[in-house]
Amino acid sequence: MTSIPPPQFGTDGLRGRAGESPMDPETLRRVGAALGVLLQRGGGAQKRVLVGDDGRESAPWILEALGQGLAAAEVAVGHVGLCTTPALAWLVAREKVDAGVMISASHNPAHDNGVKIFAADGSKLRDEDEAEIAALAVQLRPADVRPGRSRDRSDLLTRYVEGYAVAFPDLDLTGRKVCVDAANGGGAELAPRILRAFGADVVELNCEPDGFNINDGCGALHPEALAAAVVEHGAELGICLDGDGDRGIFVDEKGGVRDGDDVLAFFGRRLHREGRLPGGRVVATVMSNLGLHKALREAGVGVHVTPVGDRNVWLAMRELGAAVGGEQSGHVLFADHGLVGDGLYTGMRLLAAIGREPASAAFAAFQRFPQQLVNVVVARKPALETVPAIAAKAAEIERTLGQDGRLLLRYSGTEPKCRVMIEAADPALCERLCRELADVVARELGA
Repeated sequence: MTSIPPPQFGTDGLRGRAGESPMDPETLRRVGAALGVLLQRGGGAQKRVLVGDDGRESAPWILEALGQGLAAAEVAVGHVGLCTTPALAWLVAREKVDAGVMISASHNPAHDNGVKIFAADGSKLRDEDEAEIAALAVQLRPADVRPGRSRDRSDLLTRYVEGYAVAFPDLDLTGRKVCVDAANGGGAELAPRILRAFGADVVELNCEPDGFNINDGCGALHPEALAAAVVEHGAELGICLDGDGDRGIFVDEKGGVRDGDDVLAFFGRRLHREGRLPGGRVVATVMSNLGLHKALREAGVGVHVTPVGDRNVWLAMRELGAAVGGEQSGHVLFADHGLVGDGLYTGMRLLAAIGREPASAAFAAFQRFPQQLVNVVVARKPALETVPAIAAKAAEIERTLGQDGRLLLRYSGTEPKCRVMIEAADPALCERLCRELADVVARELGA
């Protein structure tokens, strides 16, 4: 076998264009073998791994490559098939297997794919374990390539569906109309199935994956069609998932699009009022809108702020014992759901909590500050504070905003982009300052 570059794990596992490093067959065989070696160090009975995918055309050969590597390490593979990332994580934790692998590139287009690895408890693999897998993948030289056989375990998805009945024993959605957009991805079968199990009248959008249409103008990044459908069909709520179902964007009965900040404001205030918010705070990232802080502060609720990434939210929630946390992008984690981001579960929690109250009224306490976000494609990623022109412009903008706004300037963890975000009470000022800084970033670092 030829040498390979070390696979670089990002903020959410491995990700890239299918067929190109690190999402090429040889690298994935090595990653599978490295994961197997890591698991075998624990000794004991034969190790078992569950694998799921979000329906992309590249999923079968990626499963084959990973399976070859795992087979070389004598690890048994069970294939759950088309499912969401949270469904796989939930099953891993409850089926007492040794690890889980989700083949998905989340909200990315169909030509991309990725690998997310879960530990035996359903949590994302630790950074140090990912680093060891990356190192082992370069070192390993499997003597032969064994067939990547996997056992069909799609039957396990019934247990995930049944888990919702346990989680919501009193929820009856009979006579309640719900629209769901599954982004032609992992939730295309599960989401309508679970909603109908509670009696809901379900209107399906983008629930027909063909391997190529995942996230194609639909799903959590494109909720416009869902918003129109909710109004057209007179639904009380729209649930919009991304490709692998770990994030949810929602639509109220008036067609208003509601993101993770809306959800955190609603549940933060509600749980606090019910005495079920330990520490009197929620966990959110630096991307959350100032309006979230204001809505929660008015209700006596604090906000613990973390860097971007649902893993950072997870770590903070676990450390603080927080009941709820999440990201503006739609990743919302509940402590009583195993700290797993699950867009459908969040939607079910909303339906149960809101009851017959209009969703727009439930979300009314949160008033969003105008926000402008520009993604600048960059050729390199030096520390932003070390680039004089960028640092000077950022300082100038922060002086201009004062206490009435904020600036967030950071690199994407998965793409060659720098994100420039500004919030201010004046939308025109917000847009102008954001464009001025984005222009400086483009001039200094642009590709």
